[in-house]
Amino acid sequence: MHIRSSFPARRAALGLALAGAFTLASAADFTGRGVFNFKSDADCPFAALAGAGNDCNRLALDDPETRASLDGAAHTIRFTNTRSYAEKTIVGDVLLQGSGQTRGGQRVPLTFHALLSRSGTDWSVSSHAHSPMGGEFNDIRIDPYQVVVNEANTERVVLTADQVIEALARPSLTARLANVLVQVDDNRTDGARDADITIGLGLGKASKSVARARFHAPAAKGRELAEAMRQGNWTLELQALSGKIPRQVVQRDLFLYGLESQSLLQPLLQRGFRKNEKLVLGAAGGKGFVRYDGQQREFAGADAAARAFLQDSFIGLVLGWQQQQPQPVQAKADAR
Repeated sequence: MHIRSSFPARRAALGLALAGAFTLASAADFTGRGVFNFKSDADCPFAALAGAGNDCNRLALDDPETRASLDGAAHTIRFTNTRSYAEKTIVGDVLLQGSGQTRGGQRVPLTFHALLSRSGTDWSVSSHAHSPMGGEFNDIRIDPYQVVVNEANTERVVLTADQVIEALARPSLTARLANVLVQVDDNRTDGARDADITIGLGLGKASKSVARARFHAPAAKGRELAEAMRQGNWTLELQALSGKIPRQVVQRDLFLYGLESQSLLQPLLQRGFRKNEKLVLGAAGGKGFVRYDGQQREFAGADAAARAFLQDSFIGLVLGWQQQQPQPVQAKADAR
């Protein structure tokens, strides 16, 4: 079965950005700027959030000149782009969901993220692993995809399944190789169950706090993450603790999670976060909303955006894991 799609599965049009709305059967071609999900046979970090299709793997096309094809049977993702870029430009990404086992035998969700860029006509790939806790992992379970790009009249493999496994087995090392180490502090006290973390960049005393994130579900404390959201009363809050979060990072996150078309967030899209600013997604009485800069608007896509963020982002992965764990969580990875 061959499918061609040109619509972005998380585009915020009409507030119906549905993470995972488009599930691939076996092969598909994609054109046009957008975010698309496909099935993970290795399961999803929070299966109930992904839905029955387990469509939590992600393929994003940042640039309308980029095309991609996915061959599920051959576990191959091909990117094609013939445009020449004056400077290094992100044109797409691949995010694969899986899991690994700690030395103590606990199975932990793991995510592999690869960014594809073009400079001139040359391709480059940067990759990193997300994990909700520190350490090394074995018995890695993840779909064995390879990534291929066009090059002149041929193709080049830029990422192999073995490279993905290696990065997931030692995610902290991956972050060090990228010259980034993320520190996560658990802010919960007195047995609080709502997830609450502070994210810092750097090692030890040199670490600088850059963001705080919280997931609050007053009607469902101590329950599973998906059940908490089903209650229809929850908030996902992101606060900048630094005014130096790169604007490009903020812009790309708004694109990935179906928020860039929200009129309320246009100042954030244009200039990035100012220190201590907060962005809140939530629901009250089952009705979604977005809140920013002291203003709140109804947003029917809040649930889909939050589910995508909790599954796909490093911060979301830690929040979701912490929401379901009574003990403090320590995490080290590349959070971009």
